[in-house]
Amino acid sequence: MTNAVTAGRLAGTSPSTSPSVRPTWVRPAALGAALLALAVLAGTWSGAGPRVLLGVLGVGALVRGATLLRAARTGGADRTVAVAGAGAVWLGLLAAAVALLSATATGWVFVAAAVLALPALAALSAVRPAVAAAGAVVVAAAAVLTAVLGGVDSLLDAGRVLAVAVVALAGIGYLVAAVRSAREAAAPAPAAGCGGCACSAGGGGCGAAALR
Repeated sequence: MTNAVTAGRLAGTSPSTSPSVRPTWVRPAALGAALLALAVLAGTWSGAGPRVLLGVLGVGALVRGATLLRAARTGGADRTVAVAGAGAVWLGLLAAAVALLSATATGWVFVAAAVLALPALAALSAVRPAVAAAGAVVVAAAAVLTAVLGGVDSLLDAGRVLAVAVVALAGIGYLVAAVRSAREAAAPAPAAGCGGCACSAGGGGCGAAALR
């Protein structure tokens, strides 16, 4: 009888996770902090900041694409993942090469990304492609209007500001996800030996059953 009660207590208080396992919030927190740092650098250092931002994003896309291609080569992913990996590698190489050229070329990449992002979403969207297409037309018209009224320099500055804003929002999103994961990990787990019964209420349950 005593052994049954002791076993029930030990089962209820034993840890369910290994201390060597890395918490799930570490990776999104690191990504969020890195993206925010890049956004601040690109926003405050108008000379080389945008080039650093584009170069780091290109290297990140290159690494991610290589990972997807490796998974597809080993049979851990399908053909769609392999195509996405090849595209990420190509875009990463292109972004890194353009970042090495000049600040003007980097600005044009940001402008092109802003103008082509919504048409790409419109082509891939299965929910409301008409809305995405209309947004793409508005963005393209705004780019042309900015270039006509403020000149090419204003258009390049607008592309840089938009890129910085998108990266900053992505960093904030990763940090929010990290906070949620940390809260979920810190939440107390139900006792493993109880299974939801009223052990602590004094009205029976596993412990009372063991004493009987």
